[in-house]
Amino acid sequence: MNVKRIASNSALIAAPAVIALAASLLVPTPAAADSLGAPTGGCPGMRVGTYRLSGSSHIEVYYSPARGGTNCLKTVSEKSSRRYLQVWGTVLGTGKVNSDEGLFRSYAGPVVFTGTNGHCISLTAKASPGTNPGNVTRRSLDALHCG
Repeated sequence: MNVKRIASNSALIAAPAVIALAASLLVPTPAAADSLGAPTGGCPGMRVGTYRLSGSSHIEVYYSPARGGTNCLKTVSEKSSRRYLQVWGTVLGTGKVNSDEGLFRSYAGPVVFTGTNGHCISLTAKASPGTNPGNVTRRSLDALHCG
């Protein structure tokens, strides 16, 4: 029996699982199966997307059909210590821009946009492990949740 051949076959078997895991991190988590906990307060509508930002923070996107379509964005800390958080968003094609940033224990936001039906939103979120805004993890998501 060739030991090298067995090792290379097991590597080939593991490769699709690693690729599938990496791809799953790029897809929004449906609200019903969200492993990041219950939605935090402050946003109207239903949570339609959750995106990992760092090991202890994530981004939440909400939608409501009210007021011509309403989107709401938040950067959420999963720790209770005060830290720098930011959420910035825009509704593409409208010139609407809104943001919130500072030192928070729970979340930055909510950043709310109305009249979003027929438009996509883009967002940028930042989170630091502490109070220093110079030491952040940043994630940008462009043209998502188009309605």
